Amino acid sequence: MQFKPDSCDVLFNDYVETWKKRFLTSCQSENKRRDYEQVIDYWILPHFGGKTFFQITGVALKEFIPTLVWKAGRKKGQALSASRIRNILIPLRAIWDDANEEHRWELSDPFTYVKKSLPKRSKKHPEVFRFDEWMQVVENIDPFYLPVAETMVMTGMIGSEIAGLRKMDIVGEHLIIQNSIVRQHEKTDLKTEYRSRRLPNTAALRERLDTVLIRSEGKYVFGMKSGRIFDVNSFRKNPWATAFKKAGLPYKVPYTMRHSFAAWALTLRMDPNKLVNLMGHGSKKMIYEVYGNYVEGLETDAGKILKYFGNDFIGLKENTTLTFTEKL
Repeated sequence: MQFKPDSCDVLFNDYVETWKKRFLTSCQSENKRRDYEQVIDYWILPHFGGKTFFQITGVALKEFIPTLVWKAGRKKGQALSASRIRNILIPLRAIWDDANEEHRWELSDPFTYVKKSLPKRSKKHPEVFRFDEWMQVVENIDPFYLPVAETMVMTGMIGSEIAGLRKMDIVGEHLIIQNSIVRQHEKTDLKTEYRSRRLPNTAALRERLDTVLIRSEGKYVFGMKSGRIFDVNSFRKNPWATAFKKAGLPYKVPYTMRHSFAAWALTLRMDPNKLVNLMGHGSKKMIYEVYGNYVEGLETDAGKILKYFGNDFIGLKENTTLTFTEKL
């Protein structure tokens, strides 16, 4: 007869060690595997390592959640975000589910019990640049990184895609987005199946890329001033943050450039179906529900945005008559 340990006899710490070898090592996503290991070692094991599975109840989880605070830095002692807390509970649940199933325990689900105690997710709409505000960033950013920032705002590309853009991905009138670099590791499988896409290489964009290609060595288009692979975290902490300080502007995260690209494109009345493809989304839902909220405040910027992006961005002919509030 096969031995079946009781839930009060199995220490969480002991089970996790074998679980990592049996299940986590087979995870196809290197990033997911790394994230799980960091969460388990930094947050979960220090709290639950010495407990048995019988002791991991809904009440125990309810007590665990208030302990999830920043342990260092300027936010030390402040509660983690609702999304971060939920992300910490994901690997904990995976381990608990596997143990419960493997040993045929009939424990009540502690995660269902604690669901109502979880902090609510923030529903803040992402920020978008007004055009003149963006120009202040452009005027104050380190000139070496200016083509990086302008490429991001002109394409909606994120940092990992910028890092992974190769010279071979610039094909005629298009940029082929099919590669990324995350934490210095190259990936050909992007965030979702829709993120592989073709972006128009407009005249304005080619001007920025040509500036970079002249100085670029190796197979990648963008890099850091030191010569190493482009690192979005270093970019964010140094030239990006410095530009806001010099301009005296409230700080916005680099992802604001992607949101601005979408909002600006809608302001220029781009076909939403085309924008879905350029953004790498699976449907128009995100376009309408998120980015559509920003169009109203940008109407007076439309002429400036079109001049910045160029008529070829939305396929206008040179003699097209504008109907925006502010004409070229």
